Amino acid sequence: MRSAIAEAKYFLGIYKKCEKVDLDNVRRLIFVCSGNICRSPLGEYVAKSQGVTAESFGLDTRGGDPADPRAITYASAQNIDLTSHRTRKIESYSPQTGDLLIGMEPAHYQKLKLLYGDQVAITLAGLWLKKPKTYLHDPYNTNVEFFNNCSSLVEESAKALAARLK
Repeated sequence: MRSAIAEAKYFLGIYKKCEKVDLDNVRRLIFVCSGNICRSPLGEYVAKSQGVTAESFGLDTRGGDPADPRAITYASAQNIDLTSHRTRKIESYSPQTGDLLIGMEPAHYQKLKLLYGDQVAITLAGLWLKKPKTYLHDPYNTNVEFFNNCSSLVEESAKALAARLK
């Protein structure tokens, strides 16, 4: 339901600002999701594997936890090592000139907008897919097939952003 609402808002132009990011000024990708155990660490490490400076944070994490084992397994199949990842709270993020905050779903965009306003550019990861979408669902409580599908979308998005920065 949330995904359908987000897509309807997308077609109404609500998220146009998220697509109009001046990538010429972006120096660091900051991936953000809820727990910083699935989507955002994968985005971070994929971007790093492409030679782009990246970090990740969680909006609702206690911090210090490892990545989800399924994320580690997915990343490993892509020759990316997530075993050293530890979750970080968004409160430990320090905005820098050239940062691009990348949320995974509209709720993340809204929270980031409240926290940072226009101080930092904000976008949604799914808008950088070949077939844009605003909502990359949290795969935490899903089966392996859904988890891997979501992970592939995060990977595609991170690679697309990284390619545009090079």
